Amino acid sequence: MTSKRAKIVLGVTVAAALCWLSAPYWGSADKESLPVSRTPLLFNADQAFETAREFVARNPKRVLGSIEARQAAGYIQDHLERLGYKVDTPSYFDAIIAGHRQAGRNVIAFKSGALPEILAVLAHYDTARTTFQGAMDNGAGVGVLLELARVFASSPLRHSLVIVASDGEEWGMLGAADIAASYPERKRIAAVLSLDWVSIGDLSELRLDADGQRSGYAPRWLRRIAFRAAEAQGLPVVASSGFQEDIQRAIALSLTDQGPFLNAGIPAINLGSSSVDEARVRDVYHSQNDTIANIKPASIGKYGEAAERILRSIDELTAIALGTNDDFRWSNDIFVSGQAMAVLQYLAFLPFLAVFGLGWLDCRQSLNAEKILREAVSFLAWLAPLALTYSLVLFCRLMRWLPRSSLYPGPLKDPILENPAWGVVAGILGTAAAVAIGLHFLARYLTRGQSRTFRASKLTLLIFLLILVVLASLYNSYWAATFLTFPALIWGAVGRGRSVPARAGGALAILAAGGVYYAVVLLYERSLNAGWDLVWYATLGLSNGMLQWQGFFLTASAVVLGLRFLALQLTSLPE
Repeated sequence: MTSKRAKIVLGVTVAAALCWLSAPYWGSADKESLPVSRTPLLFNADQAFETAREFVARNPKRVLGSIEARQAAGYIQDHLERLGYKVDTPSYFDAIIAGHRQAGRNVIAFKSGALPEILAVLAHYDTARTTFQGAMDNGAGVGVLLELARVFASSPLRHSLVIVASDGEEWGMLGAADIAASYPERKRIAAVLSLDWVSIGDLSELRLDADGQRSGYAPRWLRRIAFRAAEAQGLPVVASSGFQEDIQRAIALSLTDQGPFLNAGIPAINLGSSSVDEARVRDVYHSQNDTIANIKPASIGKYGEAAERILRSIDELTAIALGTNDDFRWSNDIFVSGQAMAVLQYLAFLPFLAVFGLGWLDCRQSLNAEKILREAVSFLAWLAPLALTYSLVLFCRLMRWLPRSSLYPGPLKDPILENPAWGVVAGILGTAAAVAIGLHFLARYLTRGQSRTFRASKLTLLIFLLILVVLASLYNSYWAATFLTFPALIWGAVGRGRSVPARAGGALAILAAGGVYYAVVLLYERSLNAGWDLVWYATLGLSNGMLQWQGFFLTASAVVLGLRFLALQLTSLPE
């Protein structure tokens, strides 16, 4: 690339970067304060604690489909009926756990209000198979739910109220997904508050989870009012913004019950918390030690009062807009509209388009069908083994060589995740590797004797990369901007090294372009504490549909393109 053209690319890159840096000025910092309810709170921490204690003591093993899960649902139903709620006929849904078909059960109670819109509050009552009592996850949340039901029975909201005890959260929010898809009055639901995770010991902060399952994100108004209402309880409140929210939108794998509602276009948010002793939390989580003895009534009180204030604040709004919007929380109170974020995401690829355009002007005359076909054959030969890997995973599921579940592979620490079937994984990867070697030599044989130059090959790869950027943007613009911006710019900008050190530097730059991929893999490995078991978890994620096939093939295509750019950099070719 000539000095003049390098300056053009640099200028376009700086312009795109300045647009991103100016994003806070595109957005708005809501200066008006949403009204936080000042109604005296009626939540009784001691009563909520006693309810939670009794609930987990009577039903310590509430695994989806078990007898104890049905008994737990009956306990909740009886409790709500005594409070005067109209409890619907049990809402059953089918689920698969560890290869066995089970029936999940949601408990749904209703209290009519003066306004037509519905507010919903829910907590999941099921536990992981490795848990005893499951007080933190989520017996204490059930105690809070039932105490809120008591509060609103005696001090009704203006809106109609739905109280939900959901099942199957541990296996992918299955009960919440069933409600979001089939509850008859779901179109009237104005907001959902999920209660999950009253942490052990003393609370250090409250947490708001706003990410959707597959798609969606909590709307701006709900995030703002929930944040301010929770903040009024005197604890710090943590909510995603910036890069963390960007990753959540790109991956779209929620961990709590608000996710399915957001995917269905219903405003929802989850209230969680953190402990001052997070190391202890990791030990207790999904273990035999998750008992009510670890929960403090004072912590339940702070959590429950925050939940009550959030619901009362929503209830007292003069108007609630049904549905969700796509505003992005940049930082603190600064939100950027979904339309502005889409513009920014497209602008992020301007430097790549500049590199592509300049490369096209240089090489379009030398590019022909033969050279494009040669690179296409090599690209497909490298992509095919990854496609075969996906097909083999599905085949192994069909043959029942992989444990099946309805959506998510299983809760952390579950025996399914702790005991990988490495033989099956090795068979899948070994077969794919053997096919990869064979296809590599076949591609070399088919393309032998065909002329090849560095510029023409690079331009062909840039064409494939442009197609990938377009497809990724149609799938998920956050995914495209997050995972393809740096590869598109760096892979396109790296020229042919004239010396061995220059080629090595170019190769390192090509590898470094995948930094976001590496960071996300490391992030999930640490959050799952999985080590190499992450490969097993990903295999099950593909098998059960937690990881979507579109995302897999987009990622696979990006990896193959990166390897092709790397091979091009390390191969001696005429200019």
